[in-house]
Amino acid sequence: MAAVLAGGMAGDAAVWRWAPLPPKAGHDAFAHVAASGAKDIWAATGAGALVSGSNVALLERFDGRRWRSMPRPSGAITALSASSAGDVWALTSGRAHRWDGKRWRVMRSFSTSAYVLLAAVPGGAWLSEQGKLSRYDGTRWRSVPVPAGLEVGAVRVQGRDVWVLGRYKSGKAIYDTIQGGTPAALRWNGRALAKVPVSAPAKIGVHLQLDDVVTGKNGDLWLSGHSVLDGDRLPVLQRRGSKWTTLTPPRTPSPGNIEPDGSGGVWFDYGLDEPLWRNRAGKWTKVAAPKPPAGRRWGLFTNFGAAVTRHIPGTTLLVRAGATSVPAPGNSYNPETSVKAHESADRVLMTGPHR
Repeated sequence: MAAVLAGGMAGDAAVWRWAPLPPKAGHDAFAHVAASGAKDIWAATGAGALVSGSNVALLERFDGRRWRSMPRPSGAITALSASSAGDVWALTSGRAHRWDGKRWRVMRSFSTSAYVLLAAVPGGAWLSEQGKLSRYDGTRWRSVPVPAGLEVGAVRVQGRDVWVLGRYKSGKAIYDTIQGGTPAALRWNGRALAKVPVSAPAKIGVHLQLDDVVTGKNGDLWLSGHSVLDGDRLPVLQRRGSKWTTLTPPRTPSPGNIEPDGSGGVWFDYGLDEPLWRNRAGKWTKVAAPKPPAGRRWGLFTNFGAAVTRHIPGTTLLVRAGATSVPAPGNSYNPETSVKAHESADRVLMTGPHR
């Protein structure tokens, strides 16, 4: 992986390596990233401008040697997932597209107002459209039955396993029109979705909707999610053996998302401007937040370190993507804050932590 993202900065290069992406005018931020391996990483800008001004839709790919711009499917990309170099899927408004190594093909159409989730698997993909699940097996789309009361929050792929996460609605109101429930985790066994028992403290379980999963060694399992009441992240649920506990790093809140570390453990991600935490075999490890490239800063047009993080399969590394603000030339100042103004935002992407 030494050649994946060359560069970096003094004092930081040993941990984070930056992609040599040339600056572009306007406001560009990576909102989606997917990796099938060290030689196949994709990153796309999101829908809509960060601030008023130009915002060019971009899709870029790393092939093990260099980054290059790629053809885009029609429409702004809202989700991106990859299972191999020749099998990449993207969602746009009303369509699911598949990259076959040469071009994008429309594989499914749906209402532009539908809430759709996507996960690529070897030879196909899974979609959740308004909570209705279907999978493409390489030949055709097949409906996947779901349990009664299931509200789908995410479809995730861990190794060879497909997980469907969310919660089971109880039908009992806990706040105005919001129903209570219990967290739901289901794993595809090749024929049907099998329920995985989940134990959560009553005070959070009734409003916990799961949306992320990491599997570790010896059956270890981590599940994370958010509150349907206010959207806040809730403590991660960990299963070791048959015992369930809640888990947060020392003196920190619940993470934004979790990712495998490639060695049987899990990363807790809080955004680019915050340290990463890893939990493996019951031990915590902290990695300092990356410093932005020279002449740039986190925040302002870039949601203060907001980013997307994914594990790179076959490695112990993460790929992290987002944006940094770029100072305006001259002596332009924001009259409200008296600090130097920023006129653009540039996409950034890094791998790590390298040791």
